[in-house]
Amino acid sequence: MLYLLGWTAIVAGASLFLPVPISVADGDGFCWAFVLSAAVLLSLGGWAVRKGRGHPERVLVREGACFLVGTWILLTATATLPYFLTGTLSFADAWAESVSGVTTTGLTLLPAGTPRSLIFWRSLTQWLGGACIILLLLTVVPQVSEWFGMSLVMPRGQRASQLLSSMRRTSRRVMGVYAGATAAAMMVFAALGLSVFDALNLSLVTLATGGCFVPETGTGSPLISLAMMAVMLFSAGNFFFYSEITRRGLTADNPGAGEMRAMLRLVLVAGLLVSLHLWISGTYGISDSLRKGFFAAAAFMSTTGMDPAQLAGWSDFDRFILVLLIFIGGCIASSAGGLKILRLSVLANASIEELRRTLHSRMVLRVSTLGRVVPLSMVGQLLSFFALYTAVFFGAAMLLSLAGIAPLSAMGLSAACLTSAGPAALLAGDVGVYATMGEGWRLFCCALMLLGRLEVFSFLFVIQTLVSRWEGRW
Repeated sequence: MLYLLGWTAIVAGASLFLPVPISVADGDGFCWAFVLSAAVLLSLGGWAVRKGRGHPERVLVREGACFLVGTWILLTATATLPYFLTGTLSFADAWAESVSGVTTTGLTLLPAGTPRSLIFWRSLTQWLGGACIILLLLTVVPQVSEWFGMSLVMPRGQRASQLLSSMRRTSRRVMGVYAGATAAAMMVFAALGLSVFDALNLSLVTLATGGCFVPETGTGSPLISLAMMAVMLFSAGNFFFYSEITRRGLTADNPGAGEMRAMLRLVLVAGLLVSLHLWISGTYGISDSLRKGFFAAAAFMSTTGMDPAQLAGWSDFDRFILVLLIFIGGCIASSAGGLKILRLSVLANASIEELRRTLHSRMVLRVSTLGRVVPLSMVGQLLSFFALYTAVFFGAAMLLSLAGIAPLSAMGLSAACLTSAGPAALLAGDVGVYATMGEGWRLFCCALMLLGRLEVFSFLFVIQTLVSRWEGRW
């Protein structure tokens, strides 16, 4: 634990130096806060790595579960320091801002006129959070619980390894794809007319499906909108699939391609429905309807939620489709939130097979997806996950209504936090309600964001592990 968290602290501390050149160039006086925070993180990380130098090579389930929670706590604390030390936000608001950033939710409390160094730090925390989500899904999460469906998108016979050396290789491949895609996106945005600063920020948040930063000229340009759509759909794809392409090329035994095709089909259908209705209802002309309809479908399918302000004038039908998209989410090994396409595909096929078995009582139940047979134990676990996810959503919405929020606004905010699609709060209410509620309720929303990123069941597994460990000592 010390070794793994130590290296996480070192990476987080090193990232705090990146906003320093922007702070020095602008002369905002915040340089010291980043340097001091980096020094603290690097010192703690170096100490932890030295103490954990004699670690075992294999990561057991208990260590994986604790590291899963410890990573989010460490990254959130790291992101909090610059906001609080500079006096930009109170500690509670700084914590809420950092949780929203690290979980790539996209709800922000930063005031207008915030210095560029803090804006860049906000975008960078979203990018680091997206990278952390992907790496944990491909390395640590399979050790905590195998039911997440990761085995269904891996080549036959290949399983996630518990060895640290194997985790390092996987991490290097995936981060190479993630960083390379970010650099490519930045160059495209810059070539389309955005400033270097805007292009950098936009590439960071779109790759992380964060959705917090949109330059003023962002969605006004058709070419920039098209580029953003491509990046958002790429970020909602399966990064294990991407890393396997870089390692072995596009092979027939890579089942991640099936999940990618399913995601693109859903975006195509949803985009056509929204665009057609926007045109028929007279909201926009045919060209603007197609551009804005497909952009919104890609943004909310990837749970990025870019450019939500325009949705205020859309009909309930269009917004309802977008609500469905954020609950569906992207591919299973992506930084997108939501239930994920693969899991919903398994549940839909299980429902169809159960209906057939009801009509033919002697039939043997056989659930398959992406050309693979799904064990019935995994089907049962996914049903439990779906029920728990739904219960958390409605339970959180009910509690948020105690804060004096209208029921639809409470449901919109609950969905936004749980699916990591912050701007989606505007779909069922006012996204500004998050900034006007009390600090205690914002901290509750932060817990909901972390719960969504820990996939609900992982959080309960960690709690069970810690409680069992504590009871064992007694």
